[in-house]
Amino acid sequence: MDAVTIEFAPATGTEKEWNEAYARLADYFRSYRLHNRIRRTQLILTTLGLASEEHAKDPSRSPTQHAINQARRMMKEWLEEIYVDIPMTDTQIEGTGRLGFFLSGGPDRWPHFFLDKETLPHDMAEAMRNSVRESGPGLQVSKMTPRDIDLGLISNVAEEGLDRFGRHPVVRYSVLIVLIGVVLGYLYTLLQ
Repeated sequence: MDAVTIEFAPATGTEKEWNEAYARLADYFRSYRLHNRIRRTQLILTTLGLASEEHAKDPSRSPTQHAINQARRMMKEWLEEIYVDIPMTDTQIEGTGRLGFFLSGGPDRWPHFFLDKETLPHDMAEAMRNSVRESGPGLQVSKMTPRDIDLGLISNVAEEGLDRFGRHPVVRYSVLIVLIGVVLGYLYTLLQ
């Protein structure tokens, strides 16, 4: 087996900052269930290389910010190529792409082709497109207005009964006296 060499020597930033960027990128790619460590490391190193170029141009932002921005840009370009025939906004492409990748079984079936525009298998792209096409109609903005809570027949009967007792104090007090009598009678029989 050939030896693996890593050529990464950023001109700006500290080693600690680039290690943090590496860790965040690993988490980002793991969120796509990319468990193939070799492919994940390849993507991380490619992304870090692009981020180091950007960091040299703009060192005011951290290497982690540059790295995540580069990863998202790479993801957007890859997904735009897959969903070229489906009109979507940038936000929709990212969400739809993640969903399509998971629903098509991408993490298990095609982990080596994740973010690979040059050798993207046709069946992978078609599976990702089909999983999104079949997911149902587009979302529409709706408006909900508050309504009174309907607790059913029992609450209606109880409410009507309480209203009647509230309007007739004689009935209310007689029911109260009967209830007190029943409780006292019960207690008397228990204590005997």
